[in-house]
Amino acid sequence: MIRISNYSLNYSRQIRERKMDIPAFLSLCRQLGCDGASLHIRNLSSTQTGSLKDVRRAYLDNGLSMSMFSVSTNFGQPDAKHATEFQKVRKAIRVGLFLGAPLLRVFAGSPPQERDRQQAFARAAAALHKVCKMGAEAGLPIGLQNHNHGALCRTGDDVLQFIKLVEHPNFVFILDTGQFAGSRGASGKAPPELRDADYLDSIQKTASVARHVRTKFYRPRQDGSEPFIDYAKVFNVLRSVHYNGFVDIVYEPNAGDGDAVETAVPRIVNFLRSQISG
Repeated sequence: MIRISNYSLNYSRQIRERKMDIPAFLSLCRQLGCDGASLHIRNLSSTQTGSLKDVRRAYLDNGLSMSMFSVSTNFGQPDAKHATEFQKVRKAIRVGLFLGAPLLRVFAGSPPQERDRQQAFARAAAALHKVCKMGAEAGLPIGLQNHNHGALCRTGDDVLQFIKLVEHPNFVFILDTGQFAGSRGASGKAPPELRDADYLDSIQKTASVARHVRTKFYRPRQDGSEPFIDYAKVFNVLRSVHYNGFVDIVYEPNAGDGDAVETAVPRIVNFLRSQISG
């Protein structure tokens, strides 16, 4: 069964301005009719045990599952800079486990320079192997997310190659529908060789190995559908591989001039529900 989740990063401004905290975010998720909620570590007011207890209780009180816990990492950097990234991961593993997360989302990262891509790919895969071992020792799967035109895992082929290189049973894939090369919403300028890339082809190649799906929205129409992404085709792909997990709402209005999250997300929830039931 496909279930709907909402992402705390959608409300980062409200959280930063102290108009919302995580318990209030979770209460909103319940009001929206979501089944779960995912958190980014940067949205937590504290990672101390006392504060985390309140967050865990808020999940229970609102009848929600924690769909995913996230931390942003960049292992495309030179090895000398990886110690800081490993430290981020260790902290996120501790917090994610306490909150009952089923997996931790990380990034492979980006090469410092385009000509360094092959070497960056190899060192990021080696680093993620270490991260998977760290997660396995604690009992938390590690999930890689595809990300934008400049990152290391920007196509379906990149993702499949990365999975082979990491080669660890604790490694899973997190599919972001809007960040494969060729998507109009993907971050960064597409390099010449990827100007004609087909994001749907990348989704088809990787959907069968996805254990979590992030559904991107940029300019949702009044019915909640997204003009940049053909979600009818995306959901056909997910159904064809019998995907059984969360679809996580990630709302990124470009340049801050999109609809307010308060009005956009309810439309998105209704749209996703129609796609699931269809």
